[in-house]
Amino acid sequence: MKKLNTSTIISIAFIAGILIMVNVIGIRYFLRADLTSSKMYSLSKASRDIVANVEDQVLVKAYFSRNIPGQYGRVERYLRDMLADYKAYSHGHFDYEFIDPGSEEKLEEEAQSFNIPPMQARSMASDKMEIVKIYMGLVFIYGDRRETIPVVTSSANLEYEITSLIHRLTTIRKPILGIASTGTAEQSASLQNLHEQFVRMYDMRSIDLNETIDSAIDGVLVLAPRQPFTEWQLFNLDQYIINGGKVGMFMSSYIADLQRSMQIMLNNLNVSEFLNNYGIGLGEDVLIDANAAMVTMQRKEGLFNISMPVRLYYLPSINNFNSENVITRELQQVQTYFPSSVDTTLAREKGFEIEGLMYTSEVSGRKTGRVLMMDPSTPMTKDDFNDKHIPIAAIVKGRFTSYFKESGPPKKPGGEEGEEEDYNGPFITDAESENRLLLVGDGFMALDQYAQNPQDLVFIQNTADWLLQSEDLITIRSKQIPMRPLRWMEGDIPQVVISLTKWGNRFGPVIIVIIFGIVLWQIRRVRNKALMASK
Repeated sequence: MKKLNTSTIISIAFIAGILIMVNVIGIRYFLRADLTSSKMYSLSKASRDIVANVEDQVLVKAYFSRNIPGQYGRVERYLRDMLADYKAYSHGHFDYEFIDPGSEEKLEEEAQSFNIPPMQARSMASDKMEIVKIYMGLVFIYGDRRETIPVVTSSANLEYEITSLIHRLTTIRKPILGIASTGTAEQSASLQNLHEQFVRMYDMRSIDLNETIDSAIDGVLVLAPRQPFTEWQLFNLDQYIINGGKVGMFMSSYIADLQRSMQIMLNNLNVSEFLNNYGIGLGEDVLIDANAAMVTMQRKEGLFNISMPVRLYYLPSINNFNSENVITRELQQVQTYFPSSVDTTLAREKGFEIEGLMYTSEVSGRKTGRVLMMDPSTPMTKDDFNDKHIPIAAIVKGRFTSYFKESGPPKKPGGEEGEEEDYNGPFITDAESENRLLLVGDGFMALDQYAQNPQDLVFIQNTADWLLQSEDLITIRSKQIPMRPLRWMEGDIPQVVISLTKWGNRFGPVIIVIIFGIVLWQIRRVRNKALMASK
């Protein structure tokens, strides 16, 4: 056996010293390289700032079973790395531990006391499929306050969930968000999905536009109005805006009857002049777009009803966004339903600043009329798509003047007899500072029966955060691995290109490694032959 010479020992000691120094530096200074374009695997600046400003100790108990099936293993690894990042940036005010509740009955009871339920999952063991009971939940403890994420089965939006939870856990007062509409009670009930998302972040209030809006409410969303606004309702909304309140309005000029007549009908909301006063407008039109959603229609063929997919141009799929605005910067596609245009030409003459958020495609158009028939079997012509890049959403900023400045306050509705009476309360005619108003020409996207696209919900949540000036959280919610669809210069991608790309991604790396290994082996073989020949 050869003895190690001095130079070899020095080299080994030098390498060992480098490794020790790297580990020491790694303990003292946190560093990680995230090569994804959206920085999916590193904390956003907003997350780092929020956890760095925590004043007391936040403890996270992660109740995760050891026997988690393989399909959830990646989620656990992602969570462990993320919690380690939070700890590294917290200046010692954030810590976490992983607990296996399945090891003791007492730990199971503890997990369930934090509203972390057991869940059933399929697992492959001993060449057979079986159902196992597992826990995958988190509880955040801050003093005597508790917040729980009952189930973590996906890494999607996990950073937003954790950061927003830390934010509201360590903040004394939640922002107050009001939800208003001129619809019926049934319509209010169809906003449950949106309400469930908002209630985590905000103190939710239902707003009756017939009453004065409390100035303590930080922002108001007016969603999918169906009935015309009364002058008194507009006055209450106007005074809230002039007094510094932030308002976002989601509404369109048409309503659809999909169940019976397949008609789209003009719906006068009595809001045009009101909006124009603030330098923005809602078009009395419904937009069509060649880039639209597919729907399934029934067609009679002899004795049979055949289901066939057709493109319904009244449902534009929007992927043309303002990439400079934080609300829409990371969005990829928002599905709209019978939207109306938003007029962005009025603000300049009033001295206001306006910014479009999303637009139709290059092949789009407008339809007008009191009643429009939605018959997918009737083909659209080129003349129907005679417009492009029509605004569907915009925000306007400025020092607003009251819509009622010239006319004065309207009559106030009376009591049980319904008689109107003069209004003698406070009346503000000019805003003291710059304000903001957001208008989206589609109210359907907020309703449960329409909102099937997750990014629609993200868009509405982003608008609420923007109104309440929680803009940092928008950047976290919108983080995702962007879609990189194949592009082909002539439009549709040939099937042969799709197949070659798929198989290339699957086996290409393996083939490259094999080729690299063969090349190294040949180089080494030639070198050994040369050494043998020189002896």
